[in-house]
Amino acid sequence: MTSSSPPAKTSPNEPPKQSIFQRIIREPLLHFLLLASALFAVQGFVGSDEKELIVVDAQAQKYLFKQEENLRLRPLTKDDQQRIIETYIEEEILVREAKARGFTDSSRIRALLLQNMRFFIGSDVPEPTEEDLRTHFETNIAEFTSPPSLDLNHVMFNDPERVPDDILPSLNEAEDPSELGDLDTRLGYHMRYLDQRRLVGLFGVETAKDLLSIPVGDNTWRGPIEAPDGTLHFLRVANRNLPHTPEFETAKDWISTHWLSSKTRELLDASLDKMRQNYRIEIQPADIKTNG
Repeated sequence: MTSSSPPAKTSPNEPPKQSIFQRIIREPLLHFLLLASALFAVQGFVGSDEKELIVVDAQAQKYLFKQEENLRLRPLTKDDQQRIIETYIEEEILVREAKARGFTDSSRIRALLLQNMRFFIGSDVPEPTEEDLRTHFETNIAEFTSPPSLDLNHVMFNDPERVPDDILPSLNEAEDPSELGDLDTRLGYHMRYLDQRRLVGLFGVETAKDLLSIPVGDNTWRGPIEAPDGTLHFLRVANRNLPHTPEFETAKDWISTHWLSSKTRELLDASLDKMRQNYRIEIQPADIKTNG
């Protein structure tokens, strides 16, 4: 008959035996690894939720405001400035969203990215009915009224050496400038319906102001006027065009395009409200005078 061995006695001063789990859970290294993992997870969660920053700095604001002032030939109001800033932010959001959605073929061309994104958002706009167009025309009649404009007689020279010494007296005496011989005619002798913005774009701010301030009945030639592209021009106001609103039937294609643009704008605004939540906007203070 065999007898089992008696259980080993434990000394009163000897610590009780621990399971593997108990020993592992007490390891300082494990505590460090668990804490590090938790911090990493929290950092990853917070980092993934961090909004992308769009900064509208003071220098950009001054540049954009100056451009618009030159086109309007007047100081901007606070509302004007706010609209310009909002347009800048809108374009920044659309460009970044376009890149995020894979419009990479034109990633170096901002205008094409904006065009692609706006087309993508506005692609679900339905065709307007006749009633839609008439209502839109009547509601937005000011949008279809052309601004006041000038018709100009015009002579241009690329090379200052080719400008005759007596060009101004000759132009003022001639019934038709084409009779004067060797003149540069690439822009033609007659330029029609030049409103304020087109005048600024063609001839610069100061010349546009001078042309618009010419008294009625003054038909003398002026020049030489150096355009922003370096060409020399001689100009005379031939006619002043008053604001004009077309009939519905004659402007139907224009109204349809405007209606489509308006509906696309509505979709774009709704999409931008959602997109904007992904960004943090910072508008730096700019010390710029306004017109009230």
